[in-house]
Amino acid sequence: MIKILRIVALLVVSSFLLMIHSCTKDEFTPNVHKDHATTSIRASIPRIVPNGKGGINVFVTVSNQKGEVVKGLTNKNFTFELIDGSGQSQILSPSGPGQLPSLIISAMALDYSGSMYTDTFSIPAMESAAATFIDLKNSYDQIELIKFSNDVQVTVPLTDNLFLLLAGLDDTSFVGKSSTALYAALQTGLDNIIGLAASNPTYLPSIIGFTDGKNNQPPHHPDSLVFNSIVNQVPIYSIGYGSSPDTTLLKSISNQTGGQFFWSPYGSDVQTVYQHVNGQLTNTTIIPLPGPQSKGKVTIRCTVKYNAVAGQLEAVAEKDFYY
Repeated sequence: MIKILRIVALLVVSSFLLMIHSCTKDEFTPNVHKDHATTSIRASIPRIVPNGKGGINVFVTVSNQKGEVVKGLTNKNFTFELIDGSGQSQILSPSGPGQLPSLIISAMALDYSGSMYTDTFSIPAMESAAATFIDLKNSYDQIELIKFSNDVQVTVPLTDNLFLLLAGLDDTSFVGKSSTALYAALQTGLDNIIGLAASNPTYLPSIIGFTDGKNNQPPHHPDSLVFNSIVNQVPIYSIGYGSSPDTTLLKSISNQTGGQFFWSPYGSDVQTVYQHVNGQLTNTTIIPLPGPQSKGKVTIRCTVKYNAVAGQLEAVAEKDFYY
């Protein structure tokens, strides 16, 4: 009898130690799935807004080395810091579970400047990719369609109507083939969506700019655009096409505003790029956090840890927020 009791006790202790070891090994992240494809990750914070409950909602997007969104993340994958104006840092713990955006609001700015017509495939490739993005939207998501060259035309105002958007894309009445008013087009989209975006702390707005060239119409500098984007917490995704875009500048605009830059030199993967942008928007995780203790400019820093077959992967993102 004593021998049997010893065996039972040994089994109980062994099971307990095994459980403790397993929890310690993977305590920073849940066992999401066996991910063989991901070898590195990238994180961005597209939006930070007051959540109406005394705290803030921080929107976090995580993608792999191919631009594909990493799904299945929970609060255990994220660590947050708040850095105030004096450089002091404090850890912020989530005040609730993460959730997906309740509405995606996108302003798409498409470049019809003269350089886009130097070949026969640039415009059709852009329009085909834009159609893919429109087709991927949920029925209630809203999109605004903007066409620009030296002038900026809101071809289709914000709508969830798929047929209106596709008809606007097919409309050939816009006269382009001139210079490139990229910053003005992006600012127009920002101005048109911030009102709707401000009405709900779980809405995710974005600007998506597609261009093959450099801005050469007023305004000639993106400083005001970037500032307005950060203040209103609207990320800008930029897609450079061909060999001539100012990739450094476009990447800077996107990185500062919480978006992402993509480059498609030959246009063969433009549809895939739009699919990646759609995936990042629709799979953004919204984490509720305590709000800053005082008003003013703060920086929110997010560290993401993720288990894949390649190992324990990590990425850091941060964004300024005016509270």
